[in-house]
Amino acid sequence: MGQETITVPLSEWNDMKKKINDIQQKVETLYSRETDYVSMSELCEWLQISRTTLWRLRSEGKIRTCLIGGKMVANKDEIQRLLNEGKI
Repeated sequence: MGQETITVPLSEWNDMKKKINDIQQKVETLYSRETDYVSMSELCEWLQISRTTLWRLRSEGKIRTCLIGGKMVANKDEIQRLLNEGKI
């Protein structure tokens, strides 16, 4: 494979570098906080509920989840706060 040279204006190059750095910081933040998250199976065990009940709570918007590295997780602090407030 040969090498290709692409020419872009300096301002666009700087914008791309900034966006890449922002993405890198967000990824590093997520990975450094991984211990603050719990998987769906761990959450079911912690709350002593079935996966069906967890699915219902998620679909009702009572429990928020997110995908990190292709794995569905929930924030431990948020779940604990919901428990303390009696919302779940």
